[in-house]
This record gives sequence, C-alpha cells and structure tokens, in this order.
Amino acid sequence: MLALVLLMHAFALFGVRRELALATPSTPTQRTLSIALLKPPPPQRLSAPAPAAVTGTPLQRTRTARAPSISAPPPTPAPAPPPNPVAPVEPAPPPEPPAPVATEPPARPSTLPPGIEQVATQGRIAYRTTYTRLRGLEALTYVDWLVDLENGRYELWLRTVDPPGLLDLRSTGELKPFGIAPVRYLERIDVANRELSVDFDWSRRIVRFSGRGAGEPAPFDDGTQDPLSLQFHLPLLAQAYPWRFTPGALITFQVARRKVESYTFAVDGFEPMTIQGRVVHTLKIVRPKSPESNRGVEFWLAPDFDWIPVRLRFVDTNNEVWDSVIAHLPGTEPPAAPIQQDRVGP
Repeated sequence: MLALVLLMHAFALFGVRRELALATPSTPTQRTLSIALLKPPPPQRLSAPAPAAVTGTPLQRTRTARAPSISAPPPTPAPAPPPNPVAPVEPAPPPEPPAPVATEPPARPSTLPPGIEQVATQGRIAYRTTYTRLRGLEALTYVDWLVDLENGRYELWLRTVDPPGLLDLRSTGELKPFGIAPVRYLERIDVANRELSVDFDWSRRIVRFSGRGAGEPAPFDDGTQDPLSLQFHLPLLAQAYPWRFTPGALITFQVARRKVESYTFAVDGFEPMTIQGRVVHTLKIVRPKSPESNRGVEFWLAPDFDWIPVRLRFVDTNNEVWDSVIAHLPGTEPPAAPIQQDRVGP
C-alpha cells in the first residue's frame, strides 16, 4: 500500500511539473517595450486661424483637433467653418481689372491775367461824346467788344453812330497773362481827314506804322497798347492788381500810334460822379499833356462796375478835346440799336 501511494504521488508530481513547464514562455519577448516606443506622437500644432475664425463659437474652433492615428500620419486639418454654418460664404471671385478711364485733355492755360477767371465775352458800352471842333454837337459813341477765351483772341470797335463817320477805331489781337496784346489797330477820323494803322509783330517784337505822320518801325515790350486797347487794358490791370491802383501810384506802359511812346499814368484819387441820377464812385487816372507827352489822357474807372471807364477825356496835339461820358450804366442800357456791325478782322 505504501509503495502504491508513493508511486501515485510521484506520477502526480511529474504531471504538475510538465504543466508548469508548458505555461512558462520559452523565449522572453519585448512586446511591451515595443508598445511603449510606439506611443502616439503629440498633436500637430495648427497654424493660427484667420481672425474671422477666432470669432466663431468654441465648437467651431475645436473641430480641427482630431486624435492622430498610430498607423498613419494625421490628416491635414480642415479649415475652420465660417461663423454661420447654415449659410456658408463662398469665396469672392478675384476682382475684375478696372475699366480704362478716358483721360481728359489737359486744360489750356488761362489767357487772362492772374486772378481773373472770367470776363464778359461780348458786350457794348454807349457814351455821349463831345468834340471841341464841333461845338454844340453831342454824338452817340458805341464801343463793342468780342472775346474768344478758348483761342485767346479779342476784337474791339469804337465808332460814332450819331452822326456816323465822325470817329472809327478798331483793335484786334490776343489775350496774354500780362493783359491785352494788340495785333492790328485802325483809326479813321473823317472830320480830320485822317487814317492810320499800326501792326504789331509779336514774334519779332517790331511794330510798323502807316498813314500820315507815320514813324519808322520800332521795337516794343510786353504790355504795349494801342489807343483803343488801352481803354480795356487798364480795367484788366485794375482787376488783377488792385493794390497798384491806390492814390498816388504810377502805372507805366507803352502805347503805339504813330510811334512807340511811354505812357505814365498817375492815380489821382477817388471822385464821385452822378450818372442817370445815381452817384457812382470812380477812380481818376491821369496822363497829363506835357512837352514830353503831346496827348493828354484821363480815365474815370468805376470799381463797382468791373472798373469800366465811365468817362474818358482825350486832348490831342492841337489841344482839341474828346470827352465821352457813359450813357447807361451796365444793367440799365436799352436794347442795342439795329445797326449793321461788321465783324472786326485782323
């Protein structure tokens, strides 16, 4: 019995050892260490979202954070959705190139003196004129003008119409920054049986004379006038440079008629004149007759009426006097008489 018990114990012990040997791994592995080395990498750092996405809800901002995969690189994060997922905003199409804009031609430089932007392009002034050679006669004198600002041209025509033919003066030329630049002057006085003309060559600065008592061609300077353009040049200067027309001031420029002479005008002072029952303030400008100046000239300019001369007085070499006083103030003149007015030509 003892031997049988021992034999059974030995057989049981042999079987247990065999099972333990089968449960024990034959070769140790590094599987656990391999798993530790393949730890998931940290999430990729996303670039800063656009300012518009930052203002979205927290849900919209966290949708881009996905768990990375061990077996494959993490997918590229999708862009953050727009603030309003119900109505997504489609990307704007690229801007179209601007349509070509037609460029305007550069503006022409002004043909008027500085400070004067506009002048009346046409008009008429009527004067009552007396002439000492024809005592007791009062003539009606018209002064018409036409100005082409675009081309810088002007035309002036002074003539008596009642009686006609007593006095006829015409001046044509250009407008320049210094004022009026005459090109041709014509003068005809029937009572004196006198005609003369003056031609200005501005390219060569030479003036030529023709008619009785005409002088030799002579040079001239900027600002040179003829006897008719003089009446409009002074008002232009007064508008452009009013500070030069203070009492006591002197204004000098050349005048060409039979020769080129230097005219020096003295600003005499302000004088009131009564015209059509209205007191008009005028500025008197005088070039007195003297041994050096054989023709006396006096102007009464009205500052309230664009400095137009409301009175003109000329004393010729024979001491005969032409005296013209404006018949109607601007804005009160009657309609122009239906008289054929030939266009003044150069």
